[in-house]
Formats: sequence, C-alpha cells, structure tokens
Amino acid sequence: MNNLKISAQDRGFLYGDGIFETMRVYDGKVFKLNEHIARLFAAAEVVNIKIPVSAAELKRELYRALKKNRSKDASLRVTVTRGEGPFTLTEEKRPKPTIMITAKKFGGYPPAFYSRGIRAEISDIRQNEHSPLAGIKSLNFLNYILARMRARKGGFDEAIILNTAGFVAEAAASNIFLVKGKKILTPSLDSGALPGITRSLVMGIAKKLGLKAEERPISPKELYGAGEVFLTSSLAEVLPVTKIGRRNIGKGSPGAVTKLLHASYKKMYN
Repeated sequence: MNNLKISAQDRGFLYGDGIFETMRVYDGKVFKLNEHIARLFAAAEVVNIKIPVSAAELKRELYRALKKNRSKDASLRVTVTRGEGPFTLTEEKRPKPTIMITAKKFGGYPPAFYSRGIRAEISDIRQNEHSPLAGIKSLNFLNYILARMRARKGGFDEAIILNTAGFVAEAAASNIFLVKGKKILTPSLDSGALPGITRSLVMGIAKKLGLKAEERPISPKELYGAGEVFLTSSLAEVLPVTKIGRRNIGKGSPGAVTKLLHASYKKMYN
C-alpha cells in the first residue's frame, strides 16, 4: 500500500473497474469511518472484488496517510480496483486488487453556497435504477461527470439525475431531499439513489427534531413545488438548493428546515 505506481494495465484505469469511498476529516478524525469502510466492503462484494486487507488494517492505513500528509481537515479517499490484468473484459486468473489512498486538505465548500444556496438543473442524462452500480460508488462515474459538466456550462452549480422511469434519483455527487411542511422526502433506494451515509444521518436527525422522514419515488414536478430542497454528502454536508432550472425553490433562499438540519449535523462532529 506504499507503492505509488499504478500500472498502465490496471483495470481501474482501463475500464473503470473498481470502487471508492470519499470521507471527511475534521480535526484529524475521519467522520463516520466505520460506516464508510462497511460500505466499501459491501460494494466490493457487488462487483466481486476481494479487498486484500482487513477493515482494521485499512483504517490504520487511512490514518497513516493523514499523518503523512499532515492533514487535520481533509478530504480522504480510498480507491480499490480489480488490479492489473490483460486487455480483456474477463479472465480466468483473478488479479491482485490495487488500493490507493489519497488525502487532500479540505475546509469545506464556500460559505456563499450555504448563505445563498446553489443552482441546479435537471439533467437529460438518466440513472439506470436497475443497474447493480446504482447503489455503489463505482469508478464508472462518466455519466455524473458529463451531467455536471453540462450543468456548469449552462450556468448551474449541480445536476439532478432522473432515473429511467422519470423519477428523481440523486444529484451528480450527492443525495437529494425536499421539504414539505414538517416532512422531509428523499428518493427511495430503488429509485437509483446511493445509500448515502450523510443521507442516513440527516434522516435520523430529522426524526429527533420531530420531523417525519420519508423515502419514496419523487417526481420532478414535486421537486419544483417543494418548500425547500437540499443535497447531502460527506463533503457538502447539508447544502441548500434555491433554484432548479429557471424556477426558485420556495422563496429562493435557504429555508429554515435546511438550516436547522445543517446546524444539527455540524454538532455531530464538533
């Protein structure tokens, strides 16, 4: 795991044949590390990659990388590929997986993103909710990259992805929620949404605050008519969306529920 060389025949490089996890580090501590590692190993089972180290050893290596990079507040990523192999889709001999850990100083998104909210558009790129990749963080990320690029080209900050049935799945790099009164709604996992760790935490926070949290299919029309919309991810935390396409969401400014959920979320790591 100390070898910094990546083979030109690595299947992650050749085919996007691998998985990853991105974690947030606050004051030298990886937030919700156990949950991230558990999700990584679960994803490895889905794509039939046997991670060649234990969860405990991987955790030690992650902290070793942080120490080496002298990173107190950081974005931490672990990437696992199937390893080096021939230029074929399948092979009889299983290659040895490649593990790469990267740490980068990260203090959060710009404050303006939270004070004014971000602008999103609904992408014409669709999520295949029937794909086994829909529920994991795989290296096959090109759909999300193209959706984000098109959104940025149109003057938006983020892209919202619908599934093949026309329901909301997620955003390019986060889960999505909407607020209706004292209820928060998020696409169900069978809509093609990633089982986000921050998503789960926010649902738990909402229930403690007396809000009802519901998972179900959500239409674009329902999204447009929401009182509030926000995104969740390990890096973004709870990020308000105040405009979708040309339409303002609610009053066109971050809503009270979104602010309350974000404030409560920050208390979990402070």
